[in-house]
Amino acid sequence: MIKRLLLPAVALLAACGDAATAPLAPADAPSRGTISISSSTGSSSSGGDTSRVSFSYGPNTSVTVRVGAHKVVFPTNAVCDPATSGYGPATWNSACTPLSKYITFQAKAWTDASGRPQIRFSPDVRFVPTKTVTLYLYDKAAANDPAFRFAWCPTGAASCVDESKTDASLVPQRDPANGFLFGRIKHFSGYTVVVDRAGGEDSGFGF
Repeated sequence: MIKRLLLPAVALLAACGDAATAPLAPADAPSRGTISISSSTGSSSSGGDTSRVSFSYGPNTSVTVRVGAHKVVFPTNAVCDPATSGYGPATWNSACTPLSKYITFQAKAWTDASGRPQIRFSPDVRFVPTKTVTLYLYDKAAANDPAFRFAWCPTGAASCVDESKTDASLVPQRDPANGFLFGRIKHFSGYTVVVDRAGGEDSGFGF
């Protein structure tokens, strides 16, 4: 009688053991939900007003990444495959093949001598034109003043460009309550906040 009672219990324990030791999904498997990343999926560091973040983005993943006081929000399948997409102003609105594997980005954010936020992403990529990637730069003055805009600072360039002058979809919006200037961006390298005026500002970028 005792043996008969023990058999179901042994079978149950064996089943639990199988479940506990079942292989896990690969670490780089695409997520099916939204991932909110407080710092990064890799590593982050800060010193003074400078923050550095390493993070990964993959297909079928929507991600919010924080870089210091700033953040960038990716929808799913938003990054063009850099191996085939091309890069430069003539390509921003061209169709592309979305990236089919994970890519790791490095981000650096700091405040310049004028008190304006600067943020730099590497590598340079562009985004699928039918997707909207949104950058939030924390700058209380800019969030309360319509004269301020985003400016794109190309890698290696000595000045930055206000792309919203030729593309209305890139005109930033303001969140005075939380201190953000935010809006769509169509590609990575670097961004800063500038007053809407002729000319640009020194990018000063570098890792």
